[in-house]
This record gives sequence, C-alpha cells and structure tokens, in this order.
Amino acid sequence: MSLAATYTEAPAIFLRPRPLARSPGSFILLPLLPQPRPLKPLPAEIWSKVLSYIVHNDEDGRMSVPQQRALWRERWRLLFVCGPWLDVVLPLLYTRVHLFSVSALRQFTARLYDADQRWDSIRRIPYSTPGRWVQELDLSEVALAHSSEALAVDSHLTRLFPLLPFLAALHLPPASRSATAHSPPRRRASAVLPRLEQLEVVCSDTINPDFEPLLAADDPPPGAAPPPLHLPHLAFLCLLTVPACPVFLALLRTPLPALRHLMVAPYDDRLDGSPLAALLAAHGTHLRSLHLNSPRHWPTATPDAPPPPLLESCPALHHLALDYPLPTLAAPPAESGAHPLRVLTIPRPSTRFLRGAEALLPRLPALAVVRARNVRWLRAGVAGKALEAGVQGEMREWRRRLARRGVRLVDGEWRDPE
Repeated sequence: MSLAATYTEAPAIFLRPRPLARSPGSFILLPLLPQPRPLKPLPAEIWSKVLSYIVHNDEDGRMSVPQQRALWRERWRLLFVCGPWLDVVLPLLYTRVHLFSVSALRQFTARLYDADQRWDSIRRIPYSTPGRWVQELDLSEVALAHSSEALAVDSHLTRLFPLLPFLAALHLPPASRSATAHSPPRRRASAVLPRLEQLEVVCSDTINPDFEPLLAADDPPPGAAPPPLHLPHLAFLCLLTVPACPVFLALLRTPLPALRHLMVAPYDDRLDGSPLAALLAAHGTHLRSLHLNSPRHWPTATPDAPPPPLLESCPALHHLALDYPLPTLAAPPAESGAHPLRVLTIPRPSTRFLRGAEALLPRLPALAVVRARNVRWLRAGVAGKALEAGVQGEMREWRRRLARRGVRLVDGEWRDPE
C-alpha cells in the first residue's frame, strides 16, 4: 500500500493518495458533519449566581484562622481567571469582608477612603464603590493585644461607617464586645458622645451571650444601680422592647433636658408600676410627641388594671400615637388645667375607645386632629351602603361625633373624605 500525505490550505484539506507518482492526483476532503455552532456566552447574572456559591459557601465557621485566611486568599485569586470575571467576582468579594488583623483593617479603610475621594458627581450612583458593596464586616478574628490597637480599630471604624451605606452586620473583636458589657466603658462612651441627639435601643428575642450582662432584667443589688449617663443634647429616644435592664435603669437616672420625642415599645403591657410609667414620670415633663407601639408580650395585664397616666405624666404633649392594645386614657388632674394635646393617632377606630375619648374632649380644647393610621377613606363614587359598612361606617360615625367638638378625623394619609 502506497504512502499517503496530507497538506492543508485553509480552509480546504487536500488528500494525495499516490504522492510518489509522476502525476499524483489530489482530492479535496469534504466534512461529513456540519460545523458546530459556537456556544453562547453565559450572562453575567448567571455567572454571578454560580460564583456566589464559591465565594459565600459558609465554610469559614468550621475552619481555624489559618485555614480561613487561605480560603479567602483562594477566593481573591478568582479575579485573575479572566477579564470578564473581574466585574462579577469583585462585588461578591466585597459583600462579606472578613479581616484578620489591624493592619488589614487599616488597608481596607485606606482603600475605601481613597475610592470615595475619587468619586465624582458625574456618576449617577450617589455612593462610591467598593464601599456600597459591603453588607457584612467581620472583625471577630482580629486580636487586640494592646489598648493602642483597640483605639486604632475605633479610629478606622469611625472613618469606615460613612463609607458603608448598606452595612447590615458588623462583628466586632471579642475585646470590644466585652467592653460594652461593663459600666466603665459605657461611661467612657457617654463622655465621648455628649452631643448625641438621637438614641435607639433595640432588644430582640435572642440576646447574644456577650450582651447578657448589659440586658439582664434582674433587679440590681442595693447600692449597685448603674450610674447616670451624660446626654444633655438628646432630643429623640427610641426604646423597643427593652426590659428593666442596666441600660434602661441608667436612662431613668440620666437627666434629659432636651428630650422632646419619645418612642417606646413596652416589653409587656403592664401599665401600673411598669417601666413605662417610671420612664414617663422621669422624662415626660417636656415631651412634645409620644409614640407607644405594641408590646412584645401581650396580653399580660389584668382587665381591671388602672389606665396609664399618659396625659398626666406628659403635661406639654402635642402628639400622642397609640397602638394595640389601646389603653383607656385617664383625664389629667383638674388643677393642671387644659391639656395642650393637638394630634391623637390610633390604629383604627373602635366604639369602646370613642366613648373614653369623648369624655376627655372637654379637657383637650387644643385637640384638632384624630388620625386613624391603618385606615384609608374610600374613593369617591363608591355606593352609599359600602360607605356605611364596616370600618368605613365606624370612621364616618367618629367623624360626625368628633365634628361637634371641632375635631377632624383623617385617615392614615392625613386626608379628609372626598
């Protein structure tokens, strides 16, 4: 059998079955199968979903610190796989940032600060990158050997917070967490923030063990009451389901001369002798607005519990917002004269509450508006029977009876009926 040789002249392939012949012939090689179609590239959204399983695989909690560092180092190497991956992987890596040293925190802060300084108003996004990508910052593995390192962490966090508009979770080093649970650091923090104007304290159902000494609801021993804080400029205070813990007791003993707005979600619905009554007795004198949200655990009060002294404890109140369970408002003492309340907000009208409110109207000459927060007036053109049924009928009954005293009834959008 003779030898065969092939040579290629793009795009065709020729065969010479007898290359040693005096006049060798050539045959063109024709493909038997069609050319395969090129694969379509995956959209960036699909690559982002695929790579998110690699970057956010939640394996860090089961690894030691060296293993975690090595894992994050491998994740950052995904940036060098190819050019298109850079725009996909970089936001994923900045979504959850895990730092292991103070120097890494310093470099991270410098990186975000420099990027924010170069950000201009030509871009339509108001927040700079990569700061706007960060949603979780984990510093739990940062070891603070000296007080200078703790001060450095505080300084870096002070610069970082304005650069992280969408930060949802922050994990501090153990030394910082334990420091917040003792009174000396708390006094030091209050001394550093004398111009604090707004304060919000939120207590959830699940309390971190590191904060249990701070939020323990046990009565303190005699002579061990927490010292008062220094908040001379505090104008807005929000306490959401906070029990009688050291923080709450410290706020009771703290003079708040500038406090004008108070929002409270009681821990329970006990009104007589409750922490809410003590809070109003301590700071209700100069309040202009009071918002009471639904307590976490209710109902627990007995039906014959006395009404809360809201109007008596807040003689300068202009706006009172109530939530379920609606309390029976007690009239202020006769010697105190007329009360300056102007706006009363309730979730929705009820016949029982209307009877108590009508009895108070002679003592509330300045009351101008009653707002039903969770109700909307029906639009014009609805049948008359529909306007007189259900909540709409109750609203119109309230409107007729309150109009006799010159009081408007508006819906949740502060509108009158059309």
